[in-house]
Amino acid sequence: MPEMVRYGLISTAEIGFYAHVPAARTSPNSELVAVSSRNLATAEAAAKKHGIPLAFGSYQEMIESDEIDAVINVLPNAMHHEWTIKAAEAGKHVICEKPFSVTMAEAREMVAAAEANNVVLIEGFTPRWNKQMRTVRQLIADGEIGEVIHLEVGLSFTMDDDREGRPGDPRGEGSLMGFGCYGVYALRYAMGVEPVLAMGLERKRPGVGFDTTANGLLQFPNGAVGHLFCCLEGPQKGLLEVFGTGGKITLDGVFTETPPVTVVRGEAEPEVMEMTSPDRFQVQLDEFSECVLTGRQPEFPAEDALRNMAAILALYESIDTGGAVAVEQIWPGRARLGTEIENP
Repeated sequence: MPEMVRYGLISTAEIGFYAHVPAARTSPNSELVAVSSRNLATAEAAAKKHGIPLAFGSYQEMIESDEIDAVINVLPNAMHHEWTIKAAEAGKHVICEKPFSVTMAEAREMVAAAEANNVVLIEGFTPRWNKQMRTVRQLIADGEIGEVIHLEVGLSFTMDDDREGRPGDPRGEGSLMGFGCYGVYALRYAMGVEPVLAMGLERKRPGVGFDTTANGLLQFPNGAVGHLFCCLEGPQKGLLEVFGTGGKITLDGVFTETPPVTVVRGEAEPEVMEMTSPDRFQVQLDEFSECVLTGRQPEFPAEDALRNMAAILALYESIDTGGAVAVEQIWPGRARLGTEIENP
């Protein structure tokens, strides 16, 4: 059995080089050996700059190469579907950057392609590997702040100009789909259960074809409501707060590895839980490679991506219709054909 999984980057997008390349260099079971572009000169320049051994002048050429075992799909969001499926059909395992896709039909096709070709597929939500997010989830599960009644997640930064004009449905690059997907995930992850009802509102900056700011409400089975604020036109922010019947949890920095988790229980003084997490991209890569090498199931399989998509798409449907929308429930093992209606 091989001891290393060899990865190739689909695209020369910057996240591949500032996040995935360093993660692979320190991973004990992963190595990033190839990069591909639609232009060979671009791929060769990127390979030389970042010390990557192989460069390919087309995505197809790389995924057909025997020199790689898996790919990291960092293409624009609307292209995730096509090239995840092509990679799976070529027998390559896939880490697909978020959001998984831009429609539920496409997302299901991606999962089906992975299953049909016996490859591992996950969506690349790295904050779930941070000690901070795991601590928040465990505190909630242990009842440290009583029953959760409300959650707030606020995500904001000023968007790059190149988001405008990317291929596919403009919403794929919008504040909710392209960035707020992290906030939807944070709410779902913290609660440990799926939302059942969604309401959403959006703002479009003049001249921009997608939502530049969005607000969403997700209601969970116990009645608790998670409020999501996501913004591509404001100052940087990454805050998660959870309010319970007996206290509050605050994490100011959902994307970083060093912020403390602050817990207030009743009238007691706040407990500040200091912690430092390892590189979340490396932890993701380590786990994914172990699954490829051993056949172990990922902690967060591709079905989890469908659940996040279901919540995002319910919010968009609410934006379009102006009313509350039920969130589609994706039950384990029944996520492929779109037939799951009731919990068996």
